Amino acid sequence: MEVLVAFSILALCLGVLLRIFGGDGRLAGLAEEHSKAVVLAESLLANAGVETPLQPGEFRGEIDDDYAWMMRVSPFVPAGEPLPDSLNFKPYWVDVTVAWGADNDPHSFTLSTLRLVANNRNQGFGGFGPR
Repeated sequence: MEVLVAFSILALCLGVLLRIFGGDGRLAGLAEEHSKAVVLAESLLANAGVETPLQPGEFRGEIDDDYAWMMRVSPFVPAGEPLPDSLNFKPYWVDVTVAWGADNDPHSFTLSTLRLVANNRNQGFGGFGPR
């Protein structure tokens, strides 16, 4: 009888230990997915306005069938006084969201930045640059 009780206690302890170590593996996988989403969002932000001109709107896509991304570009309007029309640039607020995971366990990550776009492509920012 004592041996049976000892085996029962051992089985309970092993069950608890397996749950603890199994959770660590799941968390490590989630951390890896989150890190990849951050890198993808940073890459999308870095390329915003590089290959094609930055324009207001919403753009979507998928990467490796595992990650979906959405980029929202909107004109930046500061609180208080509006920006003067004489500026050589237009500010745009860019939000990039990367989403992944199953429908029952979705995850997402968002990065935002402010981008300045020259009004005239032949003139650099602040009047400097090629003419």
